[in-house]
Amino acid sequence: MKKLISFTAFFVLTVFLFSGNLSILHAKPQFWTSEEGTPTPPEPPDVNTQKVPATYLTATPTPIVAPAIQENSPTPTPVPGLKPIDPTAAALFSVVIPGSGQVYAGDPLKGLVIAALFGTGLWQTIDNLSLQQGSNGSLQSKNEDVGNLCGLATLVVYGYQIQDASDTAVQYNKKNYLTFNLGISPGPNVRFAYMF
Repeated sequence: MKKLISFTAFFVLTVFLFSGNLSILHAKPQFWTSEEGTPTPPEPPDVNTQKVPATYLTATPTPIVAPAIQENSPTPTPVPGLKPIDPTAAALFSVVIPGSGQVYAGDPLKGLVIAALFGTGLWQTIDNLSLQQGSNGSLQSKNEDVGNLCGLATLVVYGYQIQDASDTAVQYNKKNYLTFNLGISPGPNVRFAYMF
């Protein structure tokens, strides 16, 4: 029985081989070498199932706000030939002679006005407080109340002009971009400077 089955299987295979029905299981040599038989890959499937409208594909122009360009201001430099003014020296000049500190600090008009105010106030103070002989023979001031007011106003002008002389020197240095050197030199190549 086994011989019969094996013989039948052998017979069927032999018939298939000779009839050419097994040619579909293997490729002929000329199939791979011929240009007509070259296999072509299939087209890839369409992944995009939904079509995007053409308006979505075009870019919408968006306005861009450009930042304002700030131009750097040039570094101020002092005018050649100008020297800084010492505020302390200007104040000391005003202590000795009222108005002279403003003249030293570069504002002669203000110095003259202050000197005129101080001189007028001092003259009126001395004049009104001067002693005169009264009708009864005693000494009394010409006008004590006016003299006191003029003396107080003169003191106010005197104190104001000392501080103003120092401030005028500081403003002069700022306006002309000058530095005032304090002149303190604690060591070699070390120098302190104060910028007003």
